[in-house]
Amino acid sequence: MVEVARSKTLGCLLYYIREGIMVHMRSDTLRLVSLIRMGGVDMEEGDVKSLASAMGKRAVNIGMKNDSIKLLRSAMKGRHKSLIAVEGIWLNAKALTARARIETLYVCPTMIHTPEGADLLSRLVDQTMGEICIISENVYHRLSEPKSDEGVISLCRLPEITLNSVRPRTSDLVLVLDGLESPGNVGTIIRTAEAAGACAAVICHGQANITNPRTVRSSLCSVLSLPVLEADMEDIIRWLRMHEFALYFADASGGVVYSDIEYAPRSALVVGNEKYGINPDWYETEHLSVYIPMMGTVDSLNAGVAASILAYEIRSQFGHTRARSHMKA
Repeated sequence: MVEVARSKTLGCLLYYIREGIMVHMRSDTLRLVSLIRMGGVDMEEGDVKSLASAMGKRAVNIGMKNDSIKLLRSAMKGRHKSLIAVEGIWLNAKALTARARIETLYVCPTMIHTPEGADLLSRLVDQTMGEICIISENVYHRLSEPKSDEGVISLCRLPEITLNSVRPRTSDLVLVLDGLESPGNVGTIIRTAEAAGACAAVICHGQANITNPRTVRSSLCSVLSLPVLEADMEDIIRWLRMHEFALYFADASGGVVYSDIEYAPRSALVVGNEKYGINPDWYETEHLSVYIPMMGTVDSLNAGVAASILAYEIRSQFGHTRARSHMKA
């Protein structure tokens, strides 16, 4: 049993509760824990500092002029090559599931109102490598995009991925995103790639990058759990040939109906620019164009929708497979 004094704060209590430690408490302390679990207590900055201290971490108050805020703002604008900003309770829960490397955590304690939010904060603090930065509601709202009141933003480092670190299985799928402009489409296709069991999503001629906040949100943090990388077309083709992938182009202008063919055990699907399609240079390599039949007056689908349909058709021919590691050990 661990003796907990009346002066122990909410932060330490949350840590003890999350770790499942048996706690002997006074009646007023037990009431506080009950309120935490029922969502009846709002956090304060002292609670965050106590929680961080209990885990051997450092929590500091910062304002808009702090260098850490400048770094976060850079990441929130997609300007950093290896850092992304993950905002809100749901996306940060996804980041934890992906075992993301959290460099810095930004917390507005007065926005943490629920047991779920408090528990997530406890797990985020535990996984943060650097400082826990406490910010005011005013600072949080100036940073938040889209505007939210969830009170948590983490700065996560993207995994270091190269083509040579991707390990395809005997039957596998790669999605190649060629010249897409919309970060929303890029994120959706990355999310689809992970859901369909692809071993990687590769971006070339990219106009929307991986670190764009809309890409991160649309992917639901799949950018942290699926091998996603940017590479030159020539390097991609060389790698695909080395691993004996067959190339299939999503081509609204014609080819073979997507459901009428038998896909190769290792298939690479290339999805092109929303307006102009696949870069003409791709057509110089051996490939098969496939299309999705349209009805009515519709002559094309959203790139993310089309990629989803085609990816799942290819995956369905491989049969159901369990989750696995994409990377070389």
